[in-house]
Amino acid sequence: MLNKKTLTINLIILFVAIILAVVTRFYKLGTAPAGLYLDEAGQGYNAYSILKTGKDEFGKSFPIVFRSFTDFKTPVYIYLIVPLIPLFGLNSFTVRFPSFFFSILTLPIVYLLINRLVDSQRHKYLASFSCLLLAISPWHILFGRTNFECNVALFFYLTGLYLFYLGLAKPKWIIVSALSFAIAIPAYHSQRVITPITLLLLFFRHKNILLSKTHLKTVIAGLLLGLIISLPTLGVINTPGFLARAKGLNIFTSNAKGNYGYISGLSGITKSYVNNPLLIKTRQFASLYITYLTPQSMFLLGDYGSRSSFPDLSTFFIWQFPFYIYGLYRILKIKNMKEFKFILFSIFFIGPIPAAVTGDPYSTIRSLPLVIPQIAIISLGIIETAGLFKKLYQKFALYFIIFFLICFSLIKLYSSIIILNEYYRGYFWDYGWEEVVKKIYTLDRTLPVIVDNARFEPYIQIAFFTKYNPESFQNENFEVQPWEYYTNMNRIRDKSIGNIKTRQINWENDLLIDQYLIGDNLAISDNQIERHKLIPISNIYYPDSSIAYRIAKTNPDYQRSIDSPVKR
Repeated sequence: MLNKKTLTINLIILFVAIILAVVTRFYKLGTAPAGLYLDEAGQGYNAYSILKTGKDEFGKSFPIVFRSFTDFKTPVYIYLIVPLIPLFGLNSFTVRFPSFFFSILTLPIVYLLINRLVDSQRHKYLASFSCLLLAISPWHILFGRTNFECNVALFFYLTGLYLFYLGLAKPKWIIVSALSFAIAIPAYHSQRVITPITLLLLFFRHKNILLSKTHLKTVIAGLLLGLIISLPTLGVINTPGFLARAKGLNIFTSNAKGNYGYISGLSGITKSYVNNPLLIKTRQFASLYITYLTPQSMFLLGDYGSRSSFPDLSTFFIWQFPFYIYGLYRILKIKNMKEFKFILFSIFFIGPIPAAVTGDPYSTIRSLPLVIPQIAIISLGIIETAGLFKKLYQKFALYFIIFFLICFSLIKLYSSIIILNEYYRGYFWDYGWEEVVKKIYTLDRTLPVIVDNARFEPYIQIAFFTKYNPESFQNENFEVQPWEYYTNMNRIRDKSIGNIKTRQINWENDLLIDQYLIGDNLAISDNQIERHKLIPISNIYYPDSSIAYRIAKTNPDYQRSIDSPVKR
């Protein structure tokens, strides 16, 4: 039990951490990253459609998993957006707000969880300091500023853990813990793996308490509650829609020839051994798994994805590396804090599993729970380092250096998130469609608008920013019958949004019709504008001043006046 002075200091550090977390995640939440990626727009528009009609864009009433492009999205985040639309409107801020909100709530949960597991006076500030470092973590900030379901799932997962440990002392909390875990599982794909494994480990570690007379009834009640909540998901668990994401990314379901390590040209027993599919895939999994635990990935390389990283930043700051190494050493040497070590290493070793089976070398979105034990290890390293100093002024010197490094980190975060990310990565965040829609509103409403979709699917951003009537969208864009929603994987890429059509530009036919054409620099090049005597209307530019999209009007009179047939 913490004394009053220690508790006060802890709460001050936690308060500062929450303030930093709010500032680093809320500032320009709706405008940085610039643009709205198609998955963000898709979740937002489907939430809007649910609000207005009780159906998603495909006409399915309250889906269990949401049909979306080539896969299916988890439902929790979309349903969280629904009540926000009447409050904030349908915009980028609203779509990203749940991720921000739950990333902030994660901090006090981390504080409560670590405090519950750590009773060592030497580590009395571990919980609050872990929250402070989590507040400025580039990894956690990124997913707290953008529409990623993993942040919401992480909150419910950690809440389930904390409530479980409360439940060991007071059985009634077991039921609430089960509720939280049951929400975490459908909140993001990775939790379908992480949560069940965690629950099994918790059961075997604490089975004597859980099966005792004081707890058995509440454990059964919790299991029944979790089962009831999971019934809708279990009803579609074997459908192609539910399995689309897992099958599409899983290295164990892919052709062995497409896996790293396959050597062509072998024959006989050598081929059977060297190119054994299970051996190749297991070796690839092990290689990928290890990358999530290596300092090189954590402190230098980071995530390769342009939407899952910030420019010039890894997942952790380089100054945290020595504390991480020392923290790892100390956590292995410390003999007490057994329950803390159990949970820390459980998440540490379970966290990379769902990410490592996908084939991506270092996917921070799929391994987000891993940020918690790694941040805790860094925090432990700092506290243990302070414990090496006997004199008070030496400890103050260390903490002053840490304060300076945190300030430096905040400057780096601002530079990377607000300046560099905005300037260099507008393309990856589908920047420009809001501006395109604004321009469309200024055009002649009696003329058709053709939006090229050869390289992207802009229909969902157009529907989002025009706030197009969901009922009209459903009627104009039939794709599958409701009873085939989870089983029929056929898609129709071309969409209608009133007088706006998204499809590939057909130069032979489209030039003969008086209409507007919208596309990127490849779809509508300078050569095509000159060759077909298109009438330029407007250019939409990325933040780096390169052309994102062009809007031009056809010139059918010119086409009819020339003798030779129109060719692309």
